[in-house]
Amino acid sequence: TMLGTVPRLWYLFHKKIFDAVEAQPKALRMVFRTLLRLNGFTRDVLGLNLGRKLFGKVHEGFGGHLVRAISAGSRFDAEVAVDFHRLGFTILQGYGLTETSGAATATYESDNKVGSVGKPLFNSEVKIAHPDHEGIGEVLIRGPIVFGGYYGNPEATRDAFTEDGWFRSGDLGRIDSDGHLFIVGRAKDVIVLPNGKNVHPEDLEVHYLKSQLVAELAVLGVEDESEKRAGAEKLIAVVVPDFEYLRSAKIANSKEAIRFELDSLGRDLPEYQRVRDYIIRAEPLPRTATRKIRRFELRKEIVSGAVFETDARPAKTWTLSEADQALMSTSVGRSVAEVIKRQKAETETVHPDQNLELDLGLDSLARAEVMAALEQGFAIEIEAEQAAEALLVKDVVSLVSAKTGADASAASLDLNWSKIVRESDETFPEVEGVLRDRPFFSAFAFIVLRAFRLFCAAFMRLEVFGAENLKKPEGPFLICPNHQSFLDAFVVCSAYPRKLLASSFHVGASEFFESALMSRVARILNVVPIDPDTQLMRAMKAGAMGLRKGRVLNIYPEGERGFDGNLHPFKKGAAILASELGVPIVPVAIDGLFKVWPRHTLRIRPGKVRIRFGEPMFFEPGPPEPSAAERYYESNTERLKSAIASMLEELRARN
Repeated sequence: TMLGTVPRLWYLFHKKIFDAVEAQPKALRMVFRTLLRLNGFTRDVLGLNLGRKLFGKVHEGFGGHLVRAISAGSRFDAEVAVDFHRLGFTILQGYGLTETSGAATATYESDNKVGSVGKPLFNSEVKIAHPDHEGIGEVLIRGPIVFGGYYGNPEATRDAFTEDGWFRSGDLGRIDSDGHLFIVGRAKDVIVLPNGKNVHPEDLEVHYLKSQLVAELAVLGVEDESEKRAGAEKLIAVVVPDFEYLRSAKIANSKEAIRFELDSLGRDLPEYQRVRDYIIRAEPLPRTATRKIRRFELRKEIVSGAVFETDARPAKTWTLSEADQALMSTSVGRSVAEVIKRQKAETETVHPDQNLELDLGLDSLARAEVMAALEQGFAIEIEAEQAAEALLVKDVVSLVSAKTGADASAASLDLNWSKIVRESDETFPEVEGVLRDRPFFSAFAFIVLRAFRLFCAAFMRLEVFGAENLKKPEGPFLICPNHQSFLDAFVVCSAYPRKLLASSFHVGASEFFESALMSRVARILNVVPIDPDTQLMRAMKAGAMGLRKGRVLNIYPEGERGFDGNLHPFKKGAAILASELGVPIVPVAIDGLFKVWPRHTLRIRPGKVRIRFGEPMFFEPGPPEPSAAERYYESNTERLKSAIASMLEELRARN
């Protein structure tokens, strides 16, 4: 009937409950939120708790008989406390330190101000020192519960008390008009930004932990070397992914997915509170016995370089057991290790338990190239779901072994893109369907997009420059825009002449075109739904197939939709196709669509959008040696990115 624990456990309960809700259909999610608000109203206004009746399944998860819970040991986030209150749980809080012999304040069932840690107990006193304009300052405590001093350390004892005898807790808090104390964080953990703003990391951590992709997260302030102001810090987050969820959701590129989602969540916060730099690691965060993050220890690791992006566990020694050696000594095991070492030449030991991204540092492209090299070498095809579920080295070995046998030999592990895109005679039904002449349907698609163009002109004040460059290439070519919004393809294609629209096609992430509605959208835009992150070989062959048949390929080299209008890293698929097939690229700069339809929202708002189609870019064939060819593709990719960046600057100079 009672449960006493620390806030960290309640946060885990909260994540499990609300992740399960988010997995439900939209209608059920809306019903759940409505019932939450209803029970919040009945508890706060009518004094009636309907939680057990409205959320019986949640209460059964706690045994079904929980009357009250007690939380102490660290600060309890107010938003999480409100959610549990609305679910029908009664959580009482206590606040104190070792120096105060336990609790100095507590909440009562008869006076439970949700989010606060209550009022002083017995004959204790609490006040706020030097409160700021929000009433926030250091919490001071006085009374017989306060200790007399640190044993054998008079200097520390003097520092722990004010001149008039109040104990300095080191916690920041505020007291409301009814005398309830609210803790907002530790004074030593406050992050001071260059603009002078103070940020309390625990508030941000609870907000970013709303992501289902994240198991643990710590927001820290590290020195901002770009700022001249002494002591100025910038916000970074150290993130531990939820590997169980990533595997169940079949998310292969966890780093990119996490960055994308956390950037989207950041849009709900004021600009100065948004985290822009992330370190993704596999190891759990260092914590105290009461589950508080050891921030000093974590910050020390970051500053010393013990935690960095390409290898989250550099200090760990990977020792191969007999079973590990047996697995990696098979023909497939040796091939997998060799392919990985070609991507990461500095890797000495490839261990079955290593995570492809977090331990070996393979980004989504390198990971996809590992799969592509194995497909080519063993003459197999790895399905998208299979590739997404293979997070560890042993998963990849098992996957290939299941298709070929553990003793199968690879013909060649050199990923020869020239041979793949030039000589592949493989055909794909979905590509043939898109490339088939459909005069009546293409006429219908042209009318739909022209009508959309009128909407763009009015709603987005759309301006298009350089459309004449679309007529310059003779034969097949690529169109490569930057990526700002889900609307990009519609807005860009609305500017195409009818003949170009009929002959163009896209190779796009399959996850966006699974529903009946989106499959129809895919037909209008001539989309071949293949995810390059999990089926790179298939995506490249599909693109090459269309280009070799004289079509125009639309491809977004930017790896993700931007949230701020800036260019993100480009992938080299477009450069490979252009170089090896001898076709030009028309670069496209889009500006303003990230404001019209921002990430992490369904709301489309008016704005100003400009598009520039650049001069066609031509590329020579790549060198025959794989290593030299890779450098050549990367150089051409940077050339394409620079061209789009220059056009973006030109568009923004028109404002």
